[in-house]
Amino acid sequence: MNEISPIPNSPHARLHKPADRAVRWTGGLWFNKQNLVRSESIHSVLEAMEDPKNAAYFGNFRTVASGGGSFCGRYWSDGDCYKTLESILLLTDVTPDAGLSQKMEDYIADIASAQEADGYLNTQITLTGLGRWTDIEHHEMYNLGHLFTTACLHHQVTGARNLLDIAIRAADNLYETFISRDPDLARFGFNPSQIMGLVELFREVGNEKYLELARIFVENRGAHPHLPGNNGDQSQARVPVLEETEAVGHAVTGPYLWAGAADIVMETDEAPLMQAITRIWEDSTYRKMYITGGIGALHKGSSERSHPRYEPIAEAYGRPYQLPSDTAYNETCANIANAMWSWRMLQLTGDARYADVIEQVMYNTGLSGMSLTGTHFTYSNPLRFNGEAQFIGNNDSPRRWTRWTCYCCPPQVTRTIAGLHRWAYSISDDAVWVHLFGSNTLEAKCAGEKIALRQVSDFPWSGTVKIEIEEAPSSECTLNLRIPGWSNETKLCINGDPVEVTGDGPRYLAISRQWSAGDKIELELDIRPQLLAARPEVEETRNQVAVMAGPVVYCLEGSDLPDDVTINDVALKADSEFTSIAGSGLFAGVQLLKTRMSRRTPWTSSALYAPLATSDQGSVETTLIPYFAWNNREDNTMAVWLPLKG
Repeated sequence: MNEISPIPNSPHARLHKPADRAVRWTGGLWFNKQNLVRSESIHSVLEAMEDPKNAAYFGNFRTVASGGGSFCGRYWSDGDCYKTLESILLLTDVTPDAGLSQKMEDYIADIASAQEADGYLNTQITLTGLGRWTDIEHHEMYNLGHLFTTACLHHQVTGARNLLDIAIRAADNLYETFISRDPDLARFGFNPSQIMGLVELFREVGNEKYLELARIFVENRGAHPHLPGNNGDQSQARVPVLEETEAVGHAVTGPYLWAGAADIVMETDEAPLMQAITRIWEDSTYRKMYITGGIGALHKGSSERSHPRYEPIAEAYGRPYQLPSDTAYNETCANIANAMWSWRMLQLTGDARYADVIEQVMYNTGLSGMSLTGTHFTYSNPLRFNGEAQFIGNNDSPRRWTRWTCYCCPPQVTRTIAGLHRWAYSISDDAVWVHLFGSNTLEAKCAGEKIALRQVSDFPWSGTVKIEIEEAPSSECTLNLRIPGWSNETKLCINGDPVEVTGDGPRYLAISRQWSAGDKIELELDIRPQLLAARPEVEETRNQVAVMAGPVVYCLEGSDLPDDVTINDVALKADSEFTSIAGSGLFAGVQLLKTRMSRRTPWTSSALYAPLATSDQGSVETTLIPYFAWNNREDNTMAVWLPLKG
């Protein structure tokens, strides 16, 4: 048995996560969503993954263990099974569940039986005879990366080594295969979750060779651009990471690569690598990200740069400011990968702009991938839907589903919501950093002593955030409160006394003092609804506006219009007023926005063009719903961007 020496904190990260059980949701949106994943979603996912017709199938491990048979699902099935186990671990770490834990251990026994003698573990290869490391599309790296990540979490949560030892043997096999830097193998890295997984394994067991291998995988990207079968820009293999200037290619594989690179920087402090992933993040965020936090505009396209390559790409970033609404791809996995990458950048820097993006994703397109019931899911997340006659491209679906031809997104959603409390706070030497708002508790160390606080808030439906210090260190400790960029007017009181809030844009407000038990902080964020416009370069949204209240993007759904009115028949006025109302029934626990919209002159002819209508047909009262709540009713025509009238 290998000796393990865990690395307590990454030496070059400015911030560190609290202890695994330090944070708990106690109420509000994320408490409810975590409970929904526990009571409904995880069971829906497990049921689907026992169906051999589903794209991800736990039975493949049992098939290998039984001596052979047919492989079921897609090549990345193993990885999605590991993500499901990660969901179970995060849920049972919060609320023990003997049934779920036993099911997980049964699956781990199947996984152990499927591992080959030399440590190699990929059922899609073992059961098909395709040959190891012959095609990057076989997703061997993706599967192993999620194994490594889940195994580390399993060891942290349970203290057991059974899954960790499987991962160590698989990682040792991977090291022996790739340490030679064989150019023919350098093309392997499509969907590179193995980089994050290897760094996590290094942190968990302290073996430097896993960090060394992770760095090799980053260095391999773009090192051999003309090697056959490397997929070029599609898999970020045309330009070395250190030389890259923009986000290009598949919008999951890119953020997975750059998140892995961020993990490496936390351990090695490689300035050129940090500069590269910062450049790429800025291009992704400021030129290619949707208002919902989604990334990956294109179903299919080509990479076109200042020096055009015109390489075919799919599920990918488009050109700068190419952000179509009804054909937006925005794969659920990509959107959450955007938050994963931003979380790592936040830990490296303490820069609030990264936390703002995490929030933007999680309150919008990070949640839209799951139904309000928690049982149905979606792969793509457009910002406009014109009905079932709309062109349906690869992985688009007019309705949510429980089974799909690519099942990576459901466990991506469940593991993220199950573990989101771990992103609520960070710790540095003498400070606590408050990233996410909502009712929760924290117990951590500040300046070497215990600090305990309780946050009470109905955020994002209320901008009031109350924090009470329940236990305080004896020396000075800094509380860094995040002030989101969307909060135009922010107020703060400490023990009833007003405190000036200065600056603008996303930032942290540092409050340094010797705290006492019973101290109360009250933060008032500005969540008044506002109309947002996109830059004029975004051709698809010119003369249109979107509605946001706090971090929540709202949309208009056909179900909230009169029968003779469609989403194409209405427009918002620049001085539109909104009234926040409590949702009921399907929308219980959610705030909706009532408003009046101008009714445009209907298009009555079959002509493609007609003279501009200069008068309206009155107005209609309607209700806007949070974008994440879209596609849970019969009439699911929908628009985020709405025409601006006057």
